[in-house]
Amino acid sequence: MKKITAILICMVVALTCLTACKAKLKNGAVLSGGGHDYAAVTNEDGGIQRDDAGNIVVLVTNDKGKNVKDENGEYATQAVALRGALVVGNRIECPDYRMEIPNGWSDYLSGADLMIQRDGTKDIIKIIATRDGDLVASMKQASELIDKMKSFSADTDYVNRSVKLLDQDAQIFAVYVPDNGSGAASYLGYIFFEHNGVVYSCMLTSDRNMNESLDEILSILNTIEFVH
Repeated sequence: MKKITAILICMVVALTCLTACKAKLKNGAVLSGGGHDYAAVTNEDGGIQRDDAGNIVVLVTNDKGKNVKDENGEYATQAVALRGALVVGNRIECPDYRMEIPNGWSDYLSGADLMIQRDGTKDIIKIIATRDGDLVASMKQASELIDKMKSFSADTDYVNRSVKLLDQDAQIFAVYVPDNGSGAASYLGYIFFEHNGVVYSCMLTSDRNMNESLDEILSILNTIEFVH
């Protein structure tokens, strides 16, 4: 009995130590994204704060992960560049834009790029933002890749058209191949547009024909909010 009591006491002490050592962060939350942790300043709705340049506002912490106060006794903050995608609730924050995760979709391990997947399917949207990218070269490369996929079968559903997206000109290249040579169906699509010197390549992949859902995809992309 004494032995059991001693074990229980040790367990209580260990739990107490863990609780005491746990960092307490005020007015923020530690969030992970793109392989980095951020002591992000959060709003009442759980969203993160950014400065006018689109940098994320973070709390200054000490080596124990606790808040540091400035000379006025306020919690010190600083702005840092966001690296990669950061999932905050139902929103994904990226260096140059943010987007809410639409109903029926979920984050798909967003890291360097934003990635979402339609629940219960293999439909995936991946948004690649390239600063100072070459829009024409990117579209040419995608078009050549789509043409290679078209060669797998004579029975394909091919799309190459211009659309308006976020009040800007955008181009869609896409192809659905019922049999990619291994007995499986494949879909690959790209939607390209440019904003403020950033080239956006939205890659679509699936094992079904997503050309039937392009209007829905465009409506999702139209919810993008640029941060600067």
